[in-house]
Amino acid sequence: MYRKEEQPLPPPEKFELPFEGKLSPNNRWVIMAELIPWDDFEEEYAKLFSAEKGAPAKLFRMALGTLIIKEKLGTSDRETIEQIRENPYLQYFIGLNCYQQEPPLESSMLVHFRKRIDGELINKINKKIVKREIDKSDKEVKKRIVSKKKEKK
Repeated sequence: MYRKEEQPLPPPEKFELPFEGKLSPNNRWVIMAELIPWDDFEEEYAKLFSAEKGAPAKLFRMALGTLIIKEKLGTSDRETIEQIRENPYLQYFIGLNCYQQEPPLESSMLVHFRKRIDGELINKINKKIVKREIDKSDKEVKKRIVSKKKEKK
């Protein structure tokens, strides 16, 4: 059976968000953002730029985050920017403080990001993520062992 909905759709500014204006900490982009050691590589990325010449560069988190989004979604440079423009989780992932309707960067910037963030830097980041997660896991295992020993006493 089909029943036509009689209520008209609200204008976009009255559209209710399912997460009541807050991002879910369980969202995959929020979780991934916590895994990446953005600050650890900001200085290394900054060394690629002149301190005196040129327009201010985009931050490392925006550059790397945009490239990760592109690869994860399998989209073109232009489509990646559209996805970021439309999705508050992606905007959070690249380091924006609040949702904005305008694209945070031009799609042509991805060409520059790919030149600056090479395979060597990606490997360093991956190693750091893995090491940090192993260390975290080791700490949890040690806690459990200590806790079990205390229970036995």
